[in-house]
Amino acid sequence: MVRGYTSGPLTNRRAALKGSVAAALSAALAAPARAATAPLSADPATWTDDERVWAVARQAGAVTEQKIIWRTRGVLYAFQYPDSPIPLVRFKGCEQQWWRPQADGSFLRTKSFLTFFTDYETDEMLEEFTNPLTGETSRPSPNFNRVPDGQVLSKRGWSHNIIEKIFPDYYDQFSIRDIEINVIADSVSFHSKVNWPEPLVRRPYNQNNTHFVRLADLMNPDMTWVPSHGAGQILMPEMPNVGMTDPAMGQVLWHVEYYKMPSLDGLPQDYLERATAEYDNFAIDPIDDTGESRLERRLKRAGVWKD
Repeated sequence: MVRGYTSGPLTNRRAALKGSVAAALSAALAAPARAATAPLSADPATWTDDERVWAVARQAGAVTEQKIIWRTRGVLYAFQYPDSPIPLVRFKGCEQQWWRPQADGSFLRTKSFLTFFTDYETDEMLEEFTNPLTGETSRPSPNFNRVPDGQVLSKRGWSHNIIEKIFPDYYDQFSIRDIEINVIADSVSFHSKVNWPEPLVRRPYNQNNTHFVRLADLMNPDMTWVPSHGAGQILMPEMPNVGMTDPAMGQVLWHVEYYKMPSLDGLPQDYLERATAEYDNFAIDPIDDTGESRLERRLKRAGVWKD
């Protein structure tokens, strides 16, 4: 344990996933994956849907089976109309992703992310925080989320296996072309919006991300790992973790920066020391996790879960 912090017991558990999600994952992992190939043209306007899937996978993760790490950092703001947003806290974290190309040209990724909140002025990890907008004092707990059920990148864009189990037709309305891809000088930008089924949305809500990669890197077949970075924002109606418990008192706005890392060594030392001390499954693929994931609990709270 890190001095001044507490966390609940976390155990590494390995067992088969259940239900239709488990069956889909097992079939995907057992199938021989076809080789992913780069677009013939450097102009995204000419890319087919398959080529777009390949390009997004190469920017976001990998087109070969490997682990990818995204370092995250940013600022959490509070605001109440018509006043301007005020900064509350900073945060630092990472999202670890395990990528697996699939036989149909899609990509499966499981992921785990962990974020710690820090003081806005000093960037030191917080034990207690008093919100200047609401006056509420809270103990900001780490944001730890593992996604064992997996996400799929395909010609429909991004989809969650567990969401598709509950809402079988939801992702049919989306396309890989919903991700805007543009070449700007020697860089390629990827802009996308994160969507959820209506029963899971707490309004006001919005989440957008833009990532960038060098065009030469994206098109270079000899590079198995492509550097990338980006930024995004998340609008939320409340967040008790930082004393925002009543939407009538104001909303929360995240500003997030993303940096693709070749290894965990690229993370801040204080973050890495605390993460490995408090979470024994910090760097382990969640694909064999048992018990309820956070997304499963969210579906149950929304009253839409199906066993």
